[in-house]
Amino acid sequence: MRQQRRRGGFGWPPRPTANPQQPPKKNDRGLNENYGRELMELHTLGVDGGYTQKDVTEVARCFTGWTIDKPRQYADFKFDDRLHDPDTKIVLGKKIHAGGMKDGEQVIDMLAHHPSTAKFISTKLARRFVSDNPPPALVSRLAETFQSSDGDIHAVLKTMIWSPEFWSRESYRAKIKTPFELVVSAVRALGTDVDTPMPLVQWVARIGEPLYQCQPPTGYADKAEAWVNTGALLNRLNYSLALAGNKMRGARTDVTSLLGVDSSADPKTALDRAVRVFLGGQAGPTTVETLGKQLDNPQVLQAKLDDPRKQVDLGVVAGLVLGAPEFQRR
Repeated sequence: MRQQRRRGGFGWPPRPTANPQQPPKKNDRGLNENYGRELMELHTLGVDGGYTQKDVTEVARCFTGWTIDKPRQYADFKFDDRLHDPDTKIVLGKKIHAGGMKDGEQVIDMLAHHPSTAKFISTKLARRFVSDNPPPALVSRLAETFQSSDGDIHAVLKTMIWSPEFWSRESYRAKIKTPFELVVSAVRALGTDVDTPMPLVQWVARIGEPLYQCQPPTGYADKAEAWVNTGALLNRLNYSLALAGNKMRGARTDVTSLLGVDSSADPKTALDRAVRVFLGGQAGPTTVETLGKQLDNPQVLQAKLDDPRKQVDLGVVAGLVLGAPEFQRR
């Protein structure tokens, strides 16, 4: 069948053969502007960084020829000169002289040193470590450090950590834990022994952050609105109850030793201990009131057939506290 395919059989046109004497043709397959647009919009300048559609096209021309060698095997970078646009380009008002692979390298260098990139990266760092809506003054100082240090992230982070905004009351625990952070922090807080990580990985996905499966090239969002909704909050609570109540395969928690009380303890005492252990005693009045109302719940207080005395389920108490708003914050 392969012989027939080469000869034009089975209704297929004959497969063209290369002429070694004929010079390679100029790339006429059309531009792929996706990478150029995403490079500027999502990773350097930002959506309001000052570029135009013309710049997107010119950047795409600069990166023609940048490809992958054997993508299904080693997937090494490869520059194919036959696919490169050899003409002069103009990006952000600056001329990029024809230089083969260096065209793309010049673009990367230009974008890395652009003031909009300094602001964009500084905003992302401040949003990650300070608050979802970082103060403009802080972002400006970080951007200045970014430019003066030639993009030294260590220097930028140092400026941020020593800033008054970083230590302000408004920034204290202002960030909501991502699903991954919540799952891991609960395991640490409970001192859980984990034999297999797969159930934890599944819970991370159930809460809303399936690992390595984010579709957008920007990665998962770093703002609370991406994680805080009715369904996600319910899953966070269910995860905490399952982990603390030893209802998760491959995970074992000794809540009794952790809290220093057993099931015969007074429910209020058990709750106070859990708040102190998991929240550092820093539970707001609304949280304390809400948790207190659960102490009479049959899932918290249970009685055995051979023992009429009610016993407190420490796993449920611990799970409720881990599901409180205060534990959802970094």
